[in-house]
Amino acid sequence: MSNARATHLWPFAALCLVSFLSGFANAPFNALLPVYVDTELERVPLFAGSLRSVNLIAGGLLAMIAGRLCDLIGIRNALLIGLALGAVAGLVFNTADVWFLLLLVAVVGAGSGFQSTAGQSYLLDSAPGHRMGVCTALFFLSGSGGGSAGLLAAGLVEDYWSFADIGLAMVGAMAAVLLFTILFLPAGRRPRPRRDREPMQLWRAYRPLFAQPPVRLFIAMRLLTTAFWGLANLLLPVLIARAADDVSTAAYFLALSLSVAAVCQLAVGHLGDRHGRRWPLLGSYAAVLLSGAGLALSVESLPGLFVYGTTLTAAAWSASTLVPGLIREVGPGDLTNRLLGLGHTTWSTAMVAGSILGGLLQTLVDERTGMHPGAPFAAGTALAAGGSICAWRLFGRMAPSPG
Repeated sequence: MSNARATHLWPFAALCLVSFLSGFANAPFNALLPVYVDTELERVPLFAGSLRSVNLIAGGLLAMIAGRLCDLIGIRNALLIGLALGAVAGLVFNTADVWFLLLLVAVVGAGSGFQSTAGQSYLLDSAPGHRMGVCTALFFLSGSGGGSAGLLAAGLVEDYWSFADIGLAMVGAMAAVLLFTILFLPAGRRPRPRRDREPMQLWRAYRPLFAQPPVRLFIAMRLLTTAFWGLANLLLPVLIARAADDVSTAAYFLALSLSVAAVCQLAVGHLGDRHGRRWPLLGSYAAVLLSGAGLALSVESLPGLFVYGTTLTAAAWSASTLVPGLIREVGPGDLTNRLLGLGHTTWSTAMVAGSILGGLLQTLVDERTGMHPGAPFAAGTALAAGGSICAWRLFGRMAPSPG
């Protein structure tokens, strides 16, 4: 590889390294927080669920501000804000005060909103356009790969370190990630000079997006399909553990489904680069619908949960691989960063709504109200069907384009 080509690819490679390292450093936050709440704070699981909701809501709200700041102060600076906010994640394992814990979880959520929006914006700027699908898959896999490695490291030291020790190590690791980003991630494209330098005019900045029918269809598509994923993401591990009467089986399912999803992400990203995003995305949504129907019909069967749950996970992750490139088509030019922020807000809202819906419907099933056991997945499949219709209509409004 020539020096010129290596220099051209370095911004994208550095972004993936930052994604891997930040995923590694903060991996225990999501995985161990419910355990910390249960064992150290001795609070009910509902409290851990409330913390998760606060985290998602804060991320969704701040993502729109992040999209605006990407335009005003530059993408890398917005990413640095997200990493700095995320650096406090380890402190949650060093406090027992409920209100301070809620504040920390909200700050970490805000950081995730900045990281998601600015990270995907940097991806769109740094990845070669003809390889956007594969590069998006690699970017997502770098984050999930770092998270897996971080969880493995946490598991190795868990018997010797306290939660407080793990938390302080997380803070130190994130400080190192911040330093790496400052030193090695290129600044990228500078923000364009603007006549209105007022940083927070959110409604004025986002109003042009809401006025465009393709944007409204895109938001509806993301809201409906992600709500189903939020529902399934909550229920699948629980139902698999019940069917197997073994918690470890749920962990095996998660490992298997994410491994299959990683392969599918790369394959769908390649198809998107070769043939455009329309059919790979619609095909992924068709697989979501089929797996949702399969889950509704075989919800009490362990093999059925494994097969259809893995298919759903792979299809959902594959569809997400094509979304950043699609965002650039739906909201080109100056609108891209704002649509990335709005897209993350939509994702967070849908994940919270889907989780709440899934929890309510499963509670009704468990209380033997006469509701069919597959009703939660039937409802989720209906939501995803609406999202698929929106996707079909969206592509109908867009001119055919290569990946």
